[in-house]
Amino acid sequence: MSVQFRSAAEVLSSSWRIGDVEIKNRYVVGPMAVLQPTVDGHPSEQTIAFLTRRARGGAGLIIVGGTVATEGGYMEAPFQPILRFDHDKFIPGLTRLVDAVHAEGIPVFAQIFPSFGAMGVPGDDRPTKAASPKPVRMAAPRLPEGLYIPGGRTNPTPMEITKEEILEIQRQTVAAVLRAKKAGFDGVELGAHMRYLYASFLTPRTNWRKDEYGGSAENRARILADAVHAIRVEVGPDYPVGVRMSANDHLEDGQGPEGFAEVAAVIAREGLGYIALTDGNYESMNYNVTSESGVMIKHGEPQAFRDAIPDVPLLLSSTYKPQQGAQAIAAGYGDGIMLARQMLADPDFPTKVLEGRDDEIIWCDHANSCLRRLILNVPVRCHKNPETGREAVQTGVREPLSVKLKRPVQDLLITAAGSPTLMGVADKLASARQNSKIPQ
Repeated sequence: MSVQFRSAAEVLSSSWRIGDVEIKNRYVVGPMAVLQPTVDGHPSEQTIAFLTRRARGGAGLIIVGGTVATEGGYMEAPFQPILRFDHDKFIPGLTRLVDAVHAEGIPVFAQIFPSFGAMGVPGDDRPTKAASPKPVRMAAPRLPEGLYIPGGRTNPTPMEITKEEILEIQRQTVAAVLRAKKAGFDGVELGAHMRYLYASFLTPRTNWRKDEYGGSAENRARILADAVHAIRVEVGPDYPVGVRMSANDHLEDGQGPEGFAEVAAVIAREGLGYIALTDGNYESMNYNVTSESGVMIKHGEPQAFRDAIPDVPLLLSSTYKPQQGAQAIAAGYGDGIMLARQMLADPDFPTKVLEGRDDEIIWCDHANSCLRRLILNVPVRCHKNPETGREAVQTGVREPLSVKLKRPVQDLLITAAGSPTLMGVADKLASARQNSKIPQ
């Protein structure tokens, strides 16, 4: 890919649109579960302070993540606390969040997340649900830099979700979208990535169904196509309704970008505002949480989606180097550049890039200390930026923070921190024990 332009800043500072929303530049703060809401799911002062700090840093759009749209999703959420859209009582707090971001002059979308699928936490008489009973297996060598799970981890096997349950989740998802719209969010995004519920339908690797939701690309797209259609009936044609989806399983028995793009083209017929592309899933996290910029472009993933859906805006992840992002946009491979970890390390990254102050950027070093804390269900921090996770304190606001663990700590990836050498030894010992008859 080589397209001529005067400067990366010139391309990245150009405005564009999603539906009826104008976005002043190409940088998008991607959804992150780092908002530290209140224990009962309302936006906290820290939630608002975190988001407004990123808004002041120069991004053109913020997508709010770490949310749940249904009561069932709340019950099974693997991390707590979580921002909630599943009841009208949350609308006033969400409105206050939106107003605070709007006061900084940029639009804000809400990620609407119905269910965690095979990544959820089951309870008594409450199994997790997915397209098919395929568990998630996380283990070396498919983990990001800095994460270690000695012996690996296999989540509980989900049950196959029924058609009646699918329709009920759709009803609750539409209701959550309407709450987001009433609160003033400028658009919404359906989470259909990683190994969450919607994502489990999109690839034959995790969808073995024999009914109208399995088999062909048309059938595997049905759950999302129906949801987008139902939302469009309520919000009209111009309100942005996006989908976040994986572009490549990166697994030997998985689906590649052409297969995912074929599914996306079916969903797009119902009026998608955009598609946010992520790479890999929880079983190929080394691609999802990569340390290399522009990997998805190298693998031809946005190119496959652009060929399949030429008129739907695409948001690209893990393309943080300004020159690569500008090249991708100039070549037509994408329309927006999503930033996550880089915005933890340097909230002013967009402004610095657009003003040509690259030498002032604080670069994320991809040591993933933030991710280790997220996995352990404690407030996220960044060792490159001591302000991250403490924005409310920086503005003089102090409030109690309670953290609820839904799994015993030892049942989480608590071994995600430590010496790479020691963790490598621990992994070999744990794997050997699992593969032997040695008593535990």
